[in-house]
Amino acid sequence: MHVREVKPLDLEPLGEIAYRTGFFGDSAHRFFPAQALFCDLWVRPYLEGAGCCGFIGEDETGKPLGYILGTCNLRQYQRWILQHLPRLLLRALRGEYPGLLGSLPYLVRMARYPTHLAPLETYPAQLHINLLPESRGQGLGSQLMEAYLSCLRSRNVMGVQLSTTRENTAAVGLYQKFGFHVYSEYQSPLWQPWLGRSTGHVVMVRGLS
Repeated sequence: MHVREVKPLDLEPLGEIAYRTGFFGDSAHRFFPAQALFCDLWVRPYLEGAGCCGFIGEDETGKPLGYILGTCNLRQYQRWILQHLPRLLLRALRGEYPGLLGSLPYLVRMARYPTHLAPLETYPAQLHINLLPESRGQGLGSQLMEAYLSCLRSRNVMGVQLSTTRENTAAVGLYQKFGFHVYSEYQSPLWQPWLGRSTGHVVMVRGLS
């Protein structure tokens, strides 16, 4: 396996990996049937101006196995969503997001139970890491994390944060291995319709200065 920087042309394979792993390592279809919208919300912004330091892991044949995406300034991602919201709404009105109605319950709950954040003044960067099942346990997550943190340091980013749940035990272990610690933890009912219970959300941070 090798790691390289992501490119705009990687949108489709990155979106596929994101969707295949978006529900605690399994397919996001269970809670978000609109795959195209899922990609436009949680992958496209990082490739169109809101992201930095993105990397993709591939096998010897060039098959994508996982990625790490993030932004050096989370406010850039938030601005991207606001600026492109009219375009997303127009696509929705045109019927370009099959499965949209089935995805609305999650979008409503996400607005009702928003993710907590650590102070952006101290931890402005943010990341997401997703690996296909067949690539887990082989060191790819560590390769991606090393590349990402090294890139942030080269850009003099002060700190980085992420949000995950206690359901993602392997991911929490990886973050702790790389020096992340829990900034805050709280119970959230966000996933209750699909898991049948509330989940413990954790905000993890790492200083880089």
